[in-house]
Amino acid sequence: MRIFLLVLALLSFGVQANPDWKAFPFDQSAFDYSGDKLRQAWPRLTLGFGDYPFPDADWVRRMAEQYPEALQRTTSETAFTGAPEEAEAYAAELQEVWRLLFRGDFAEAKARGLALGVGGQVPAMYAQVIYAMFLADDQDEKHRLLEEVIAYNEKAGDLIKADSVAMFGGVYAKARLGEELSVPVVLKRGYTSQIPDQLDELLKQHPKHPYALALYGGYHAGVIRKVGKMVGRMTYGVSPDKMEHYFQRSFQQADTLPIGHYEYANALNYVYGKKERAKALEHLEMAVSIQPANAMEALEVAHARKLLNAEQVAGK
Repeated sequence: MRIFLLVLALLSFGVQANPDWKAFPFDQSAFDYSGDKLRQAWPRLTLGFGDYPFPDADWVRRMAEQYPEALQRTTSETAFTGAPEEAEAYAAELQEVWRLLFRGDFAEAKARGLALGVGGQVPAMYAQVIYAMFLADDQDEKHRLLEEVIAYNEKAGDLIKADSVAMFGGVYAKARLGEELSVPVVLKRGYTSQIPDQLDELLKQHPKHPYALALYGGYHAGVIRKVGKMVGRMTYGVSPDKMEHYFQRSFQQADTLPIGHYEYANALNYVYGKKERAKALEHLEMAVSIQPANAMEALEVAHARKLLNAEQVAGK
């Protein structure tokens, strides 16, 4: 009966498993988190989000009580009505979505996540952000996927504030778009004010969030790259000192995340150019030395290796 309801939810929500999405390009055997392995590895798998709760039945019941609007949206799309006895089954389905994400089955994680309502939307959009950043065919597809993540977050409204991954996903998508879109487009969309405002709000609730801290550092570097240090400071309040401040705070929380190191290397290049090339190379080497805990980190390590190889070639 539950399988039937899940299939019905998929059809009614208009979700498909994105058959055009590429498969994860690396060996997935190291990312098996079946059974109790998921709970045991959860702190490491979610290290970038700080102290992120494991989605067990207690978490499902607690969220249903605290956020009735989320429950209302979920009830219409899944078999979960908020009854305590249903929480275990819903949690099991949600955990499976996370397993798919960590394994690199991004298309299936998106489809099955969205079928679970707003609770499942979190890992679903997380999967889409990863796919957009590392596997999308071209820039147009990448931008479309990131814009869809932003649209899902905006549709969820204030419910986003209930989850640090959801909050981060939306502002991360804007930051990545802001790097590649022209300054007039970024200004028109309001990203220059939305990104720091949303990061401030996220860090106010979760001050030890490594990904958000690194993203804030990257935001400062990205603005400097586009408009220069003087205009950046006077118009947007960014500076090299603030960039360094946020990255160091991020590393204090977690220094074993590949993306933190290669984003810092990029920031050093944006802000200082060749003056800090040796330091940038050092952090790229740190990134490629990290043993990935999940599919996303495997993609990050591969990306860092490309950046390192390019730097080494350029330095010859």
